[in-house]
Amino acid sequence: MKIVGTRRRTDLAAGLAPETALRRAALLQAQAERLNPYPRPRGFVFKARTWEDYARWRRAQSNPRLW
Repeated sequence: MKIVGTRRRTDLAAGLAPETALRRAALLQAQAERLNPYPRPRGFVFKARTWEDYARWRRAQSNPRLW
């Protein structure tokens, strides 16, 4: 096997401990949630009788996080 060059390392994740990377990811996710105009929906189950009913319900939703 021939290897040319070295493997590229990203500056953001280089040398981070897993705990630090997890903390950074949680902070980034929290910031993204604050920027999102749609609230996080509560968990629920939608049961439609037919695929057409489901499609009609889905089109009527204004929050794209529901599907």
